[in-house]
Amino acid sequence: MSLLKKNSRSNKNLLEINRVTKSFGGLKAVNNCSFNIKKGSITGLIGPNGAGKTTLFNVITGQLPADEGSIKIDGEEITELPSYKTFKKGIVRTFQIPRELKRMTVLENLMVIKSNQSGENLFTTWFNPWKVKREEIDNLNKAEEILDFLKLSHLADEYAGNLSTGQKKLLEIGRTLMSEPKIILLDEPAAGVNPTLMNNIVERIVAISKERKITFMIIEHNMELIMNLCNPIIVMSSGSKLAEGNPRSVRNNPVVIDAYLGN
Repeated sequence: MSLLKKNSRSNKNLLEINRVTKSFGGLKAVNNCSFNIKKGSITGLIGPNGAGKTTLFNVITGQLPADEGSIKIDGEEITELPSYKTFKKGIVRTFQIPRELKRMTVLENLMVIKSNQSGENLFTTWFNPWKVKREEIDNLNKAEEILDFLKLSHLADEYAGNLSTGQKKLLEIGRTLMSEPKIILLDEPAAGVNPTLMNNIVERIVAISKERKITFMIIEHNMELIMNLCNPIIVMSSGSKLAEGNPRSVRNNPVVIDAYLGN
């Protein structure tokens, strides 16, 4: 598997997580967690099951409210924003189990993502139909370009529910690209994916980072993938950040070995 060992990133923080806590009853799923994501990075987020990784994703994207702490993107406070507003701020995510629209085609799955289309406005539809038509054409062209980029063009007219797991995960990445995000949060992109398609997914992540200048944060249990693709890597345990560093330092950190990686 050919993976990216280093990724170019700026010194500017894109996403800032400061002392974030989220509890369910007496359990602190995320506990006073703080770290920054550099613009342009491909950052790995690892930890044992129950470490709080997915809960943190849900808090960042506004699907769950934080009990305490602060979240900023490009310096703008977004802690209390609901998910549809964090989406508009450029934060998008995928899920461990893909959530494709099964009875729509692959192409249609991409075309429904773009928000605030003029066709959604009855006034514009009636009095400026040419604007609506132009936007529909632009949206179609964009969706077709993304499918070609992801090597899914041959499946454009296939029902999304008929795709393999790996193809569905590529489709989810395509859906995120339709919104022109600042950062994509990937939850277990390797889970259930065969090695050939996994290579394609990794190649596309690297290409998106380099060519489209989009930042990634990736939850993944496949350590080979994380260690070769991501830099830096953040380790969570019991809801808090345990360690952070480059792949070599994380792999050799005795605290991490004891808490997660094993011998």
